[in-house]
Amino acid sequence: MDRETTMARNHDHLIDITPDTSLVSGTVAGAAAGVAAGRGGGGGGDEAKQKWLRKLTSATVNSAVLRDLISRTPMLWYLGERSGTILRPRTRRARVAALHAVRAVAIGPFHRRDAGLAFPDDAKLPFLRYLQDQCGLDVDGYVAALALERGRLRDEFADDGDEDDEAVVATLDDEEKFLEMLLLDSCFLLVVSMMLSKAGAGDDDADSVMRAACISKEYFILHMAVAQHADDIKLDMLVLENQVPFAAVKLLAAFCGSLKLRHSVEELVLGCFDDICPKRARRAGDDAAGEFYHVLHLFHWSRVPKNKYNVLSTPLKLLRIKKESERLFPCYMELRRSAVWFRQAAPSAGGGDLDMWFWRHPASPVAVMSVPCLHIHDYSAAVLHNLVAFEKHFYWAHGACVTAHVARMEGLVRCPPDAAMLRRRGVLATARRTDAELVALFRELGEETVGARLPDEYGEMLDAVARHRRRRVSCWCGGFVLHFFPSPWVAVSLAAAAALIVVPSMLQTVYTVLSYFKSS
Repeated sequence: MDRETTMARNHDHLIDITPDTSLVSGTVAGAAAGVAAGRGGGGGGDEAKQKWLRKLTSATVNSAVLRDLISRTPMLWYLGERSGTILRPRTRRARVAALHAVRAVAIGPFHRRDAGLAFPDDAKLPFLRYLQDQCGLDVDGYVAALALERGRLRDEFADDGDEDDEAVVATLDDEEKFLEMLLLDSCFLLVVSMMLSKAGAGDDDADSVMRAACISKEYFILHMAVAQHADDIKLDMLVLENQVPFAAVKLLAAFCGSLKLRHSVEELVLGCFDDICPKRARRAGDDAAGEFYHVLHLFHWSRVPKNKYNVLSTPLKLLRIKKESERLFPCYMELRRSAVWFRQAAPSAGGGDLDMWFWRHPASPVAVMSVPCLHIHDYSAAVLHNLVAFEKHFYWAHGACVTAHVARMEGLVRCPPDAAMLRRRGVLATARRTDAELVALFRELGEETVGARLPDEYGEMLDAVARHRRRRVSCWCGGFVLHFFPSPWVAVSLAAAAALIVVPSMLQTVYTVLSYFKSS
């Protein structure tokens, strides 16, 4: 009864929203008739007015815009055509340009006109002849295969944009010169790798007898010439712009019918750099590595840890850090004041020379930073600069491990005392550079990391270090140790003094107690 009364009271407030079908159908029909009339009798004026709409809905325009977005978005590199992988670095500062110069051999088109090289194009002809005589190289078949792949191999070389260097453009665009360059440089790289690589030498007696039987006068001459400039050749093979596509080298090995390698071509080439720091983190046979662009790409892959330091986005941890001072990696002395102890990472950790760890327990005021020993040689600046330049152009595909490590080391080594303490801790090892020179080295390397994309591991470590430094108990503990125990000798002296005071007193007490019991 109450429900019926309520419905009756609300009857006057109900609104009928049922559409009038006749009105709607009439409106739609009128609009359609108007459109038809406009198309039929509007003339060319309405046709011109509708061009902007057809342009907006054009599939061709949409595809062009998407291709342009892919080319301008590094994170979408796998969707578009890959740009050139052999290029001049963008940095044109005088000091950096000197680190990208070649010393003994020009590989690729960019340094072919350099004077004073130990191995010009004419000097590479005996390496080609050696592969023909000793390894059964089918030159005609190899050149024919290069000609078929010429378009893909040409795309590996980026346009430098320097209009004055007409020789580079002529070498890349002329088919004969391009194929000649690939033939000579690939032969040189393969033979040099066989001579210098530790992976190419056999360990048993059968391999030793076979190598002795293959040694001829030509091989002896080539080997002595390469050995004289071995260090410079290795460094030239690690210059970003001094490369040829690695696919051409692998194709050359496939056309050498008598060439028998105990390892893959990748492992053969990597064997040349076993004495080059940073040390190797993985081997070519450990997992499927895919295709390598060139020798520097292969060297970079072998030096960085697996599945780490990938740049997928802007590090979230880095964005959360508010203070500008916390965005910079703190130096060694600042970390010591926050009770951060340094220890040298074990060589068998699997991370190579470019991996750091930071560990702290919430209940402990002390944190531990594990840093591998980084050996600094005369060539270290050139190698690290080229690795950073490679990551700067291809970080979206191959990570930024070297860039992150350089940024951390620049923060750790800000003054000569920092360098001295890190050398004492075994984090840095060098026999030719002073502490001030180490500071200048990492400062110059750090200039190349300004504005570079850094991986999440870098932001996470910065965040962990910043949170640890904000703890008062950690600052108190670190300050106490630095003030009262600035060096290990202070602790040893204090322990010796305590022993000299406490031990005689204890002995006197013991003798007194024994004499008392004996008298009683």
